Amino acid sequence: MSVNIIPMPNKIFEYDGEKVFKENDFFFEKKDGLGEEGYELLINQDGVFVSYSTDKGRFYAGKTLEQLKKKNGSLPFIRISDSPRFSYRAFMIDSARHMQSVDEIKKYIEAAALYKFNVFHWHLTDDQGWRVEIEKYPELTRVGAFRNGHGFGSKNKAVYGGYYTKDEIRDIVEFCRERYIDVIPEIDMPGHMIAAIASYPELSCSGKPIGVELNPGVHRTILCAGNEKVFDFCFDVIDEVCELFPYEYFHIGGDEAPKNRWDTCPKCKERIREEGLKNSEELQGYFVNRIIGHLKEKGKKAVVWNESLKSKMLQPGALVSDWMDKEHLCEDWANSGGKIIIEDFFHYYLDYNYGITPLKKTYSFNPMLEKLDIEGRKSVMGVETPIWTEFVENFDRLCYLCFPRMMAVAESGWTNWGRRNYRDFVRRAEANRRLLLSMGINMAPKKDWDPLPFGRIKDQLSHYTKFLTRENLRCVRANKKEDREAKKRKKGGAD
Repeated sequence: MSVNIIPMPNKIFEYDGEKVFKENDFFFEKKDGLGEEGYELLINQDGVFVSYSTDKGRFYAGKTLEQLKKKNGSLPFIRISDSPRFSYRAFMIDSARHMQSVDEIKKYIEAAALYKFNVFHWHLTDDQGWRVEIEKYPELTRVGAFRNGHGFGSKNKAVYGGYYTKDEIRDIVEFCRERYIDVIPEIDMPGHMIAAIASYPELSCSGKPIGVELNPGVHRTILCAGNEKVFDFCFDVIDEVCELFPYEYFHIGGDEAPKNRWDTCPKCKERIREEGLKNSEELQGYFVNRIIGHLKEKGKKAVVWNESLKSKMLQPGALVSDWMDKEHLCEDWANSGGKIIIEDFFHYYLDYNYGITPLKKTYSFNPMLEKLDIEGRKSVMGVETPIWTEFVENFDRLCYLCFPRMMAVAESGWTNWGRRNYRDFVRRAEANRRLLLSMGINMAPKKDWDPLPFGRIKDQLSHYTKFLTRENLRCVRANKKEDREAKKRKKGGAD
């Protein structure tokens, strides 16, 4: 193929010839049977003919035409019949660790729309920052939105932070709606809540004042599942956030929530007893299910990270994000009819440099997992590619890491597996550089895409990954030290 379309259409035939067309040379026809996102495109000497069943299909035909248009304004003679492999094709931006401006987010969304993504998962809260205005809890943005330094190993000690006003969020949601992109907010709970607890210390098991977190890793301070006021807080936050996002799904996290504080908290132990639960893992199941129940009352469905499956209590109907599932719980969930999306840590996480995750590695990953049976394969709704921003302080760095790997995930989500070709994808990706530059997106240079063979991990470790490993080890050591001190206190009768 000589065309430069990403994702590659599922049926395409090229003919000799091209032409510059005038506005009245374009003809649009609504046609049954093409699916919600499908379209047909015919370009010949007589004009440009677009068929579609819904406005969404017409929109995607337009995005294909954008990529087909050559420097001189001409379009090649071609016939395309196209529809997506998966109905759910998502990108995620972490705005909690480092924020992006509204204009920067819009640039990213515009590029995502070009490559036919249809879901924006917006990570708005975490240990290191609270980024959404909540009127009932003003301390979340007065305290929780700012930390005492840039953090994550940065030498910049100036106060860092900010948040999006409700009007700014509405503006971004409308911008996405015009591009047929649903926006899913994420308020992660019960873990990754230190920014909220710094704002309202009574939300934790200890109730002790703490600061907004500066470091990466998995932190033990989480919401107290035995405190009924915590649920009131979560419900109130959800209610306000739901008013901003008029879509079906709401992401509630549920990942990386250590239970050590729950194991020693009198309120949590009492909750376990009252609810007839076996342990703290089931307490998280209880916590997540109560949140899901509240979302149902709001007419919403929950999205959770795969750790929420560990309790074996997750309510049917939840959508599970499979990011790192060593126990294959997601495949069991899917094989029993539960819906999942694939955002594999080792292939689709865009914050790792190209030495760790080369473009070819991302492109070569098949989201249809090995242990899925026939029912399970039907339960895969689609794919998602996140960019976490602990070490991504500016938009240029974000674009460098995301493009072209985000485009590779777009092709996995849209194009049937047998039609994919890596060598041709590389050619098309490079040809798209000009179009991305016109949007304000600086793609990584081609020489960086596949820097080393996959096996040479030692040579591939960057300062970034070394630091992340060191900080995670620091957290592990701190947790072990806390365990030892707790055992000493218990042995001495201090507890």
